[in-house]
Amino acid sequence: MVSQTNAADLDDLRREVGRIAAGGGTWQDITKPTDYRAFTPVPPDSRLANNGRTKTEDGGTSFGRWLLEQTDRGGLIGELAKAAKADRGFPKDGDPETVRKRLNSLGADPDMHEALDDAELDWASF
Repeated sequence: MVSQTNAADLDDLRREVGRIAAGGGTWQDITKPTDYRAFTPVPPDSRLANNGRTKTEDGGTSFGRWLLEQTDRGGLIGELAKAAKADRGFPKDGDPETVRKRLNSLGADPDMHEALDDAELDWASF
């Protein structure tokens, strides 16, 4: 015999599974295909322009200069910043790709490339 609490829980579970399965709370016959022709995608938002991986010319700091300011930071990003500061040929006004090319030309270890990827994500978030 099923208690009242278990029956209510079972009904809640059925309702949730139905919603997850896109049934809107009801059970569907899965042998019949779902008609998705009524789906209309939202038009693209013109405010979300794709500017690529680098900052635009709206006054943002270049990646190279931002990285040089990270010398007090701990971890691999701080080590990368210290190495960049010691490098006379470091591209100060460079984007992440230019810095990546510099690391490749110097034969940097994979940890520095990983630090560069992390630094790029941090820089892009500003």
